[in-house]
Amino acid sequence: MSESDAEKELLQQAATFSDCSDAPLTVLAVVSPSEYDSVAETMDLIGEIEHTSYDDDAIFEGLRKNTRDIVEDAIGDMDVPYEIAVQVEDESDRADVVLTAAREHDCDHVFLVGQRRSPTGKALFGDLTQKIILNFEGDITLSME
Repeated sequence: MSESDAEKELLQQAATFSDCSDAPLTVLAVVSPSEYDSVAETMDLIGEIEHTSYDDDAIFEGLRKNTRDIVEDAIGDMDVPYEIAVQVEDESDRADVVLTAAREHDCDHVFLVGQRRSPTGKALFGDLTQKIILNFEGDITLSME
């Protein structure tokens, strides 16, 4: 998992908003099943070397740690408390995951990095950003890659 400049900047904006408004900050990391499998395979290899095994909890903790590292790098010295939520979902389900997580964490503001797609790409693959904009009942800050 790595972050783009747009994602890093958006994390900084979200942290600043959280700090100024005293609103809790929840960072949602949505990973694909193939990303999850890659981390699981790596953990299995490490487990073989260490003569131990790692379960799903350990894999999710590894994903949370990776996300925490990205957040810490983005927000730097800002003293903003945050929580990390990790979900494994296909790309086609990501909008629903974001909307569900926003409801579960009682979010009134969502920060998104959108991807530019052609009309054909939107028709074939859907548009995560558009679905969230149309279905989220709160404020949205959108940054485009």
